[in-house]
Amino acid sequence: MFSFCKRVIALLCIMIFSAVYLLPTFAVSPIPILDDAKAVYFYNVEQKTVMAEKDADIPVYPASTVKIMTGLVAIEALSSRLGENIKITEEMLKGVTGNNIKLKAGEVVTALDLLYGLLVGGANDAASALAFTVAGSIENYTALMNAKAIQLGALDTNYTNVSGMHDPAMVTTAYDTFLIAKAASENSIFTEISSESRYQMPKTNLSSERNIYNKNYLISRYTETKYYNKYVKGLNSGSTTQGGYCLATLAKKGGQTYICVVLGAAEKDGDICSYTIANSLINWAFSSYGYVEVISKDMLVCEVKVDLSEDIDHVTLRPASSLTVFLPLDIDKEKDLVYSHKIAAPSLTAPVEEGQIAGFISVELDGEVLGSVDLVTMNKVDRSEFLYGLQRIRNFTTSRPFVITVIIFIVLFVAYILSNAFFGTSKKQRRYHHKKR
Repeated sequence: MFSFCKRVIALLCIMIFSAVYLLPTFAVSPIPILDDAKAVYFYNVEQKTVMAEKDADIPVYPASTVKIMTGLVAIEALSSRLGENIKITEEMLKGVTGNNIKLKAGEVVTALDLLYGLLVGGANDAASALAFTVAGSIENYTALMNAKAIQLGALDTNYTNVSGMHDPAMVTTAYDTFLIAKAASENSIFTEISSESRYQMPKTNLSSERNIYNKNYLISRYTETKYYNKYVKGLNSGSTTQGGYCLATLAKKGGQTYICVVLGAAEKDGDICSYTIANSLINWAFSSYGYVEVISKDMLVCEVKVDLSEDIDHVTLRPASSLTVFLPLDIDKEKDLVYSHKIAAPSLTAPVEEGQIAGFISVELDGEVLGSVDLVTMNKVDRSEFLYGLQRIRNFTTSRPFVITVIIFIVLFVAYILSNAFFGTSKKQRRYHHKKR
């Protein structure tokens, strides 16, 4: 029941945010056409923003993107044993079909060699060898993969093998694949290995050196050159007849990081659409969005009055720092952004230090606050000791204790005068009555 609720919540989140930018609505280049893929998920890591999405929650066949989870589980299990020798057995190679690096029974390789074979070469024999090394069998290893999927929140994913070879029971979603790819991208070993365009596997007891070329055409130009993208870093791509062309990849440029998942893509006019869609999304994002300086340290915002200075009666305020915000690059800062500032007090009292905080400035777009920065004084202002002395006198003479003291003095003085007058009159009256007697 708990798992079902989690799935419902995940689906609701996707329905709410699908195909919607979590950015200010704005005139930017339209999202590339995604028609030639069954499912797509395109995400900005720094902004935690879904940039584009298509049917991210529908079940699809994962094809070779399975190897992302195969590699992630293996790296987590073997990260401290990468140089360990592993002897390939007949059992490891039994039933292995598809892409391979021609491992032989009795051959001794390292765990690192197998990881490169898996993540660079997309080798199914390397995947099987890793599964047996870590868990003793394919069944045990896929159980680890499914447990990891649940841990990552990929609740609609089910693994039945380690290679991605088609099985009707093995399904995933674009959103789940994104969660798994994100976890893999945060593992430095995974990212480093899967980003290599070529790995030269050292000779073994049964084989000479092997040159293993990356099966991801976004990274390697050995087999195909037209899909290469210099900003792409690792992860995985592949295809099956039933699953179509699939990939999950990472792209980085200028402080922006994107995770792109394309599943169930077609081949059209001689082009593999998983690559063309990924490239169109990556290029669109980098050309349409970026970090825009919306507040500059050089801005002169306002002036504020300064008291107790002979030389200057105002000081200029500027932002304490610049502020850059992820925005559409075609934004018109003068027309589209709204600036407002607030001063902490109507005046400052000398001495004023350079860089003294005196308020803040904020910037908005479409009613949403993009950020704010402290306002600070541009220069130092010295105090006039003469004016300071006069102020102290004025402050003292207008202070409550002084006023109370004066009032008390006046009251006592008046009382003294009145008492003297009263007693003087009484004394005169006594003399007068005495004379009459």
